[in-house]
Amino acid sequence: MRIRKLLSLFALLATFTLSTFSINNAFAAANTNADTGAHAISVETGKININTASAQILASSIKGIGLKKAQSIVDYREAYGAFPNIQDLSSVSGIGEKTVAKNAHLLTVK
Repeated sequence: MRIRKLLSLFALLATFTLSTFSINNAFAAANTNADTGAHAISVETGKININTASAQILASSIKGIGLKKAQSIVDYREAYGAFPNIQDLSSVSGIGEKTVAKNAHLLTVK
């Protein structure tokens, strides 16, 4: 019984450590976005800027968005310019209003 508790504690600690490592890598990658040279994650708010974030950052940060849809966001942005507001993200094919609403608290356009 004691070994199971220790193993559970170890698994929890390992999961927490890996999660923290992934978050730190996402922030580092986002803030050195080579495509635009701009910050993809706001230092003040911690929100992801959909006008500067790479497809990889978008895919790893937005719930319900994989790499293919994230690349569609980047392609749309390159074709039509910056998103004036978060709700316009639903103009991208395959991204609905529910997905935008579910993630609005994570996103910014500034």
